[in-house]
Amino acid sequence: MAGELKRFKRVLHVREVEREITESELAVKMREEESILTRLNEIEARREDAIADFCSGKGVVSPRQLWFERQSLDVMERKMNKNKQELECCRAEIEETKTILLERHRNVQMMEHFVGRLKELEVKKGIDAEQNNLDDITTMRYRRISKGEGGGLG
Repeated sequence: MAGELKRFKRVLHVREVEREITESELAVKMREEESILTRLNEIEARREDAIADFCSGKGVVSPRQLWFERQSLDVMERKMNKNKQELECCRAEIEETKTILLERHRNVQMMEHFVGRLKELEVKKGIDAEQNNLDDITTMRYRRISKGEGGGLG
């Protein structure tokens, strides 16, 4: 029984480590999401400024200048779209990792419960063995006392 308890404690430890690894992976993915959001906000702010400059009507502007400004806006749009796609992928990975983490947490709880029951059984088994030893000692003393009393009278 002790060997079984030890084995399941190792399994519990492995599952706890797996859960901790998944928690750290989730933290990394959440930091990545924050980074993408920051980049996206910066690009969006630059794009808004560029659109404001483009629409401001700053006097006579050559068609070439308009074309370059428009190309710049297109580049910003592509960067925003790329970052939005990265953000969607990152959020999907976060949700997947959360699901995995939840499953691993359930596994750890299940193993903790099982190991707890094994510990209780081991303690009960030890108490039962000790009680059996005490019963044997009591029985031997009783027999010794009974023989001593019965032998002296007869």
